[in-house]
Amino acid sequence: MDTKLTDQSLMPFGEYKDYSMINVPASYLIWLYENRKCSNQVKNYIIENLDVLRMQANK
Repeated sequence: MDTKLTDQSLMPFGEYKDYSMINVPASYLIWLYENRKCSNQVKNYIIENLDVLRMQANK
């Protein structure tokens, strides 16, 4: 079972690997989600925060 990611968890892969999840750009997380390029762990974090991520990406 995957550990649930929080805002302070480190991004496990990609361009922003080892950044705190809260510091990964919203547009990047949404891109990963929409293109199915993320693990279940990251996908679950994105789904839980999708409304906020979309607002941040649209700024």
